[in-house]
Parts: sequence; structure tokens; C-alpha cells
Amino acid sequence: MPSTALSLLTAALALVSPILGDVLPRADSSAFLPTLSNNSAAAWPPPYANGGYAWTSAFTRAQSLVSQMTLEEKVTLITGQPGRCVGMTGAVPRLGIPALCLEDGPAGVRPVQGVSQFPAGQAAAATWDRELIYKRGYAMGKEFYDQGVNVALGPVTGGPLGRSPRGGRNFEGFFDDAYATGEAAYMTVRGMQDSGVLATAKHYIGYEQETYRDPFNQSESYDVFPVNAQTPISSNIDNKALHELYMWGFAEAVRAGVGYVMCSYNEVNQTHSCANAYTLNNLLKGELNFQGGVMSDWGGDWGDAEFINGGLDMSMPGVGFGGIFGPFWGQNLLPYIANGTVTEGRVDDAAIRTLTPWIFSNQPAYPPPAVTWNADPQYYETEDAYWRDVRQVETMTLIRQIGEDSATLLKNTNNALPLGAPKVIAIVGSDAGPNELGELDGGGSNAYPGWNLNGTLTLGGGSGWAIPPYVVTPYEAINYRGRALNSQVYAIFNDTAYDAVNVTVPSANVAIVFVSAFTREGEDRATLYLDNDADTLINIVAANNNNTIVVMNAGGPILVEAWIDNPNVTAVIAAHFPGQEAGAAITNVLFGDVSPSGKLPYTIGYSLDDYAPDTIVATPVLQPQAYFNESTLVDYRWFSANNITPRFEFGYGLSYSTFAYSNISVESVFWPDTTSVQQTHEPFEAWDGTNSIYDIVAQVTAQVQNTGDVRASETAQLYATFPGSPGIWLRGFDKLKGMAPGETRAASFPLRRKDLSLWSTERQLWYVPEGEIQLQVGASSTKLYLATSLSH
Repeated sequence: MPSTALSLLTAALALVSPILGDVLPRADSSAFLPTLSNNSAAAWPPPYANGGYAWTSAFTRAQSLVSQMTLEEKVTLITGQPGRCVGMTGAVPRLGIPALCLEDGPAGVRPVQGVSQFPAGQAAAATWDRELIYKRGYAMGKEFYDQGVNVALGPVTGGPLGRSPRGGRNFEGFFDDAYATGEAAYMTVRGMQDSGVLATAKHYIGYEQETYRDPFNQSESYDVFPVNAQTPISSNIDNKALHELYMWGFAEAVRAGVGYVMCSYNEVNQTHSCANAYTLNNLLKGELNFQGGVMSDWGGDWGDAEFINGGLDMSMPGVGFGGIFGPFWGQNLLPYIANGTVTEGRVDDAAIRTLTPWIFSNQPAYPPPAVTWNADPQYYETEDAYWRDVRQVETMTLIRQIGEDSATLLKNTNNALPLGAPKVIAIVGSDAGPNELGELDGGGSNAYPGWNLNGTLTLGGGSGWAIPPYVVTPYEAINYRGRALNSQVYAIFNDTAYDAVNVTVPSANVAIVFVSAFTREGEDRATLYLDNDADTLINIVAANNNNTIVVMNAGGPILVEAWIDNPNVTAVIAAHFPGQEAGAAITNVLFGDVSPSGKLPYTIGYSLDDYAPDTIVATPVLQPQAYFNESTLVDYRWFSANNITPRFEFGYGLSYSTFAYSNISVESVFWPDTTSVQQTHEPFEAWDGTNSIYDIVAQVTAQVQNTGDVRASETAQLYATFPGSPGIWLRGFDKLKGMAPGETRAASFPLRRKDLSLWSTERQLWYVPEGEIQLQVGASSTKLYLATSLSH
């Protein structure tokens, strides 16, 4: 392993300030988490907004508008109201303030027709391509705006982060890593808000399981578990993990200028997330200097005074949805204001935070068109509802490209891929064909209550689902290609038609098995295995054909030990949840139109026991508790720190080409932060009042050569090992796209001060540790070919 060392970090920091130490005033450090109490507003009072670095003018305008409102108008503004959208703020017509439309979700406008179904965030992450992630955000945001939406309820910027591989909503987020999720969060928020819509970073914070997310544990009767005695799952997180993992993605969203943050269903250290003054007032609005509005997840508000004082600014859906989520806020706040439990200043601040992002977005001057549809006709119906088609041709192309570039080649023996022109192609598996219940099945809403458990699995279920205008199935795309190649294409969509497999598959030149694992909001995965006994199907196909290729659509890790070493299984692709163009994208990869360049955004182990234990708490109790005992050791960091060899590591993915790494170097630089739309107040060592934790202080470069004979892309990755800290940390990645055979390019990894820092729970600040920080560059989290170091 080539190595070079440079003692430059101290010098880089000295370019900014000769002072190293505690220079920021801090609250009493005895109050920081993991204290399981004292998360109240009395200990952590709500800070008032001031507009921050970028929103001063918008804040001043919002402040002026709120000063002209009656108290009743203010509480109506911040309480969800009935309307066409899944969430509506209150309107103040006499001041020109409309009801803002809030609408799901992280993969497209939902549940609305006339829009696109985008790849899941996890699939976008598998591209490791910041530019594509930005373009996805922009195109998705444009469809929200064109449908009349003011505020999109996405992206998922770290809740869940992927603490458990069985997390039901992991597919909605990005990477099982804080740094990479932060990069994706930043690019997505910038893309969405550049399109005109406002984004919502969610779900804040520590929202890592679906099981017991609500205080409606029905495992026992209500006389055993009374509703008023139940609480949602409490995520009990230490202060270090809170900062180094779970806040990171939200910090990047705030830097990108995100308009809103959605607090989550769970408790954090035994206090409701949406009433937790420590995490909302002190961390989000204090350390991260968030100037926008905090809204509850739908039904995540379980009270009045304690929630608004705890930092919640918008109760959603409030009195909308027929009041099914509880009679909170609105007129209920007035007695608390009258007796001083809630100050009118706090109400003013919530109203200002609700309006400021809207004013900054320029929507008052350029409002989106009127909403013409009803998000949930069970609770709000009008006769004039109709669907508006806002799709663009270039969006279909983008979706297909993300599907191609996210496809992750896990195995490719005997050059099984790319396919040439096989005379006979056998396609097996329900995942290859159409959904026999129709494409409206899968939404999981009151309007579309079904779950997409058959046909090509393009996305997970729940509020992360979007209705596809169509689905290009693998069979459709491969059959079309087969006709052009004069191939014969036979398909079996029944997952248990073993007799048909025994008849059809032996004569094929290649057998492609399409399998899946469904995952959704409201339910965690019971296992990490494929659905429909697909392991058996794969082995039966492989027993009949020595060139069996497996394609998996899933929203997280899949255990593959039942068949991965079968010599007749020659190639395996993780296709993730690629959206409406699924079949077209995978066909282009299978036939070599593009070389696969996706890399895993999570780790695939040999068994569930390889992962951190007890990450889904399912024991039926009144007040369930999830203790995050692994602290910062999530996903690949758990494997790294515990010397566990994964089956397929984080960042892994093969190509139709090969690459060589060489000539690592590191240099001291100082490039002031120019990327923060809003500036955070994160405390750090060496702060002098003018510098930023996001200043770039060092840069690592390495040479990467395409040593194969195919034009291909490669994502080089940089990992850091800190003195005295277990495991490795991803701290940079650079996708080198479209490299010609023989071409050499430089991979660059700019390092910000925060990227080289750890969080001190004692001093309550970020600091660069003393000693050598080891830096390694390679193709994945375990294939690290080059090394250098920084000394401080």
C-alpha cells in the first residue's frame, strides 16, 4: 500500500487563526445527551429567528406581516387546515398570504397522477454522482411546483440514516453513512429549491425504525396497554453519535438553505421529537442556526404548549384530515397564551419561521399554479378536481440514466455480462413483468390503499411511494431488444412455476431471474431475504442453466448466501428501486450500452448477525426504548471496527472495465466556505469569528486509470481513520465519468475542517484530534489501495 505523509493540518489551521481552544460560550455541558431528562423548554428556551445569513430581507418582510396579524390569524397560520393537499397552512387573505400546499414525497408528487415516479433516494445514492443527484432534485422539484405545490415533503436527510438494515424506510434516504448522506442532502435541497419549490428535510431526528413509531401498540388490548399510557419508541442516543452521525445530513440541508424541517414520530431520549427542546431549540435552531419552520410529521404532534415551546412551529395536518390526528393547536393554544404558558412572542416566531422561507423563495411574486387535484378525497372532495400532466421528456431520460448508473454489479464471472446476442433468453420471476393489480396499487394512502407486492418493484410503499405514469418492465425492454437481435425471449412470471422452469430454462443461452424484496413505511423488514421464496427459485433456475443472471430490486441489503457461490450463477446486479424506467435502465446495462458504475450505499453481510445487534426493538411494552449502544458504529463502521468481513462492502461495485490507482498526494490549502447558503453556528476549535467549519483546509488527490478496453466510470473513495477512534469514516468521493480505455484522471478530495474533526462531548465542540489522521483512497470501504496522513 503506497503511503505518503505530510504534517500540514496545523499549518492549514494556522492560516485561519493561531488560536486553538474553547472560544465559544457553551451551555452547561452536564445537560448534554445522553441525559434522559431535562429536554424541556425551561432548560433549552426557543431562540428567535433573525433570518440568518441569507434570509434577512425575507425575515424582515415576514416580521412585518406577522405584526399586522391578530392572534387568531397567527395560530391559524401555524396550524394545518383542510384543503386539497396533504397539508395546508392557514391563509390570511387580507394580508395576501395564501394557504401553502404541502405534499409528499421524497420520490415524486404523491398521490397525484400526471407526474413521474423517480428512483428512490437510495437508488440515487448508488450512483455516487452529485450532479445526477442535483438533477434529480431539480426535476422532481419542478414537477412539485408545476402541480401547484409550495412545499415538498422531502428529501429524507438522515431519518432514517440506516442504523438497522431492516429499517422499513431506509430506501427513502440516501446512504447508510453521515458524510455521503450529507452530500446527497445538500445537492437535493439545492436542486429542488432552484426549481421554485421549497424542500423539507426529514425526519428529525434518530428516526431509525417503524416498529412502535406511534403510541398505538396493538399487540395487547387497550385494557393492558392503555392509549394514554403508551409512548412511541424512544431513540436513546449519546451526544457524540447525535452530532457525528444523525445531525450531519440535517446540517448539510440547513447549509443548502432548506426551507423546512420535519420532526419525527419517535421520542429522543424519552422526550417526543416534536417537543424536544434540546434537539429542536438547542441543536437545530441553535447550533445549526436553522431559520425556517419546524413542522410535525403527520400525527407527530401530541400536545399543545409543550410542543410549541419545545420548538415545533407548524402542527400538521392540524385540523385537516377530518381531525383524525388529534385536536391540537389552533384555538387550543389561546388559553395557554392567555395564562402565559405560551408567550405570544413564541407564536410570532413560529409564524415568522413559517413565512420567511416562502418569501425568500420568491413564490409570492411567482406563485405556483393553482392545485387542481385532491390529495385525499376521503377527507376533502370537490367536483372540479382533475389531474394536470406536468411531465417532461428530459425527465424520463434522467430517470432512466439514474437507473442505469445506480445498477450495482456484484458478481460477473466468465464475462457473463454484458450480453451479446443470445439466441434464446429465458426471463423468470414476477419482478420481470407487469403488476397484475395495476400501477395504482402500491400507494398505501387512503385513496390508494394497496401495497405493490407483485410485478416489477420500482419503489417502496407508504409516503415514499409515487404513482408511476407507466412502468417499463424488464420483460418489455428485453423482449424489444431481443426482436432487434433476432433472439427468442421466453418469460415465466410465476415465482413458483418450477415445472415450467424445468421445461423452459435448459434450452436458453442465458436465464435472467428478476427478484425483489418489498419494504415500506409503517413496517420494518422481518428478514433480509428476498420475497416469494426467491432463493429457491434462483437455485432451481441455476440447476437448469449454467449461465444464470440474478437482478434484485430491493430497498436495502439482501442476504445472498443461499445461491451467491453457485457456479451457475454467473452475474448478480443490485438494481435498487429505480422508478418508472426500471426495465429500460437494466436492459441497457445487461446488454452493455453502458458499463455499470453503481456502488453500494450500504453493506451486505453474510448474515444478520454481522450487523450491530438489537437495532429494531420489537418487544411489546408500554414505553419501548431503543438504546443506540453501537454509538457511531453504523453499517460499514461497525464492520470495520469489529473486523467483520462483509459479503459485499459499502462502496463496492464492479464494472465492465478495470481501474488502477496510483500517486496519492496531499496538500495544505485554505479555501473559504463559498457553498453555504445559510451559515451554521456549529462550535469548533480555532473559531475566530470570521472562519467557518466548512472552510477547506486540505486536499488529497490520486490518479485513476481505466486499464480495460471499455469506456466506463469509476467512483474513487477517501476514508479517514482518526487517532483513538475506532473504524474508518468516509470523507470524500469523486466519480470520474466516461473514462476512455487507457485514460488517466485525477480524483480530488477537498477536506473541510469538519471532515477532519470529531465531536467532544466534554467541551461541546468540534475539534481536530492530536496525532496522525490516516487517509486511504480506493474503490470501496475495504479495497483501499493508497494511503497518506495528516498530522496535527
